[in-house]
Amino acid sequence: MTAHPVRVAATTDADSVDDWLRSLLPGKELGGSTQQVFSLITTQPAKASFAPAAELAELAGTSVSSVTRLAQRLGYAGWPDLQRDLRTRYLAHLSMLEVSETHSGGESPFRASLRQDADSLATSLRNLDEQRISRIAEILASSENIYVTAQGSFAAVGHALVHNIHIAGYPVRQLLDSPAMIANHVARMTATDTLVVCSYWRLYDVAVIAAAEAKARGSKVIVLADNMSPALEQSADEIVLTPAEGTSFFPSLTTAMAAQQGIVATLARVDPARTRESLAAAEEGWQTFKLLHRSVPRTVPTA
Repeated sequence: MTAHPVRVAATTDADSVDDWLRSLLPGKELGGSTQQVFSLITTQPAKASFAPAAELAELAGTSVSSVTRLAQRLGYAGWPDLQRDLRTRYLAHLSMLEVSETHSGGESPFRASLRQDADSLATSLRNLDEQRISRIAEILASSENIYVTAQGSFAAVGHALVHNIHIAGYPVRQLLDSPAMIANHVARMTATDTLVVCSYWRLYDVAVIAAAEAKARGSKVIVLADNMSPALEQSADEIVLTPAEGTSFFPSLTTAMAAQQGIVATLARVDPARTRESLAAAEEGWQTFKLLHRSVPRTVPTA
């Protein structure tokens, strides 16, 4: 068996907010006012993550237009888009207690949660890259084996993704919350396999190592995340970023769930006949095992 080198990312904090902001700057020079705003963001990420553009401008001793120009120089449409990514990365470095304390506003927690999820879904829709989703569906459809890994509460997203891919008629296996299982299966992956990494909020070492090992073996690596760590990005063939910000001590699964559903819905259209055959087999199995209290009629009643 051919030996494959293990590609483990360096241990330096390349995921820091400061390093991420500076990575957006190569080849770009900032003027006086935009440099003032940039310096404020890098030195006070906590404040900048939640401050409106007017407040940030006042703190930096400049204007709202300077805040907007900085965001555009860094590749964003405006301050709200830059701030969203900034806040995601800032929150990823906080403990659960610290995250909870950042969401101590006066609005009803229930209403705030729904409002945040609605905003995140709208953001995901605005940033949708249909061609990327189609490429991912084609990769999954052509894979001999599909493996899905996720940790913590986002294992629920991985579980739903595995269930839906399987029902759609494709070979898939879950590697959820089990580092030993991940190690055992990734060690046997080949160029005909695909690893899907669900990585939201805080990045687990096992996700980074699994992606690097799969990549070293020639496998495709698809990453579903809310922000992209350099350690994970270097192994990814395709990346889908969706917000996961919550309003309490935990992140939200809503947009991550919506993303996996959209991916599988696209996959189901790659080979409709295959998926229809798989759906029919699943229905028959549920009937045989009497899984449902009321089974779906085997024949569609006529009007």
